[in-house]
Amino acid sequence: MTRINDSQAIFKDIRLLRLLVIHPDDADREELTAQLSRIGCSFSCSWPALDTLPQGTDMVLMSVHPDTLSQPCSWLERPNAPPVIPIVAFENPITLAAVLHLNAFTTIASPVRPAGVLTALALTLHQSKQRRSREHYIQRLEQKAAHQQVIHKATRALMDTRRLREDEAYEVLRERAMLQREPIESVARQVLKATEALGM
Repeated sequence: MTRINDSQAIFKDIRLLRLLVIHPDDADREELTAQLSRIGCSFSCSWPALDTLPQGTDMVLMSVHPDTLSQPCSWLERPNAPPVIPIVAFENPITLAAVLHLNAFTTIASPVRPAGVLTALALTLHQSKQRRSREHYIQRLEQKAAHQQVIHKATRALMDTRRLREDEAYEVLRERAMLQREPIESVARQVLKATEALGM
């Protein structure tokens, strides 16, 4: 039952996406946009590829075409770049390299058929959410490690200047943080700043 609810939620989220279709005006684009309309997606079309994406673009469906391969897409290099679904007409080393460069989770084959478009959207949306969640988790771990390093340095500074044991120095930091109602890492930075100002 949970999986059914999840798929229903994903379908609802897909309809809220703002899609950009970067594709020549041909039969494939006509079939693709017709299917997107049937699904209920909000989308706009562009050709050739843009240097800057429209504001609020959530996902890009892009033709892996000789014209697009020769054009640099600066927006792809940004950390918050939207996920891309490549539309692939043929397979060769150059096309494969382009798909890998796009960090795609899946592709849509050309000639485009209605079957598979919704699955590609759902898979890309789900996987991109998972990737963002992992990146956020890693950032939190890195931030926590940085905070621990600051706290450790401040603890050592208090041990040296006040001749305290490690547990006593940490307790000084903790009590000061509670008194000032600030995170302990902020108090640790204050201690380090004061220590540096005194030349210790």
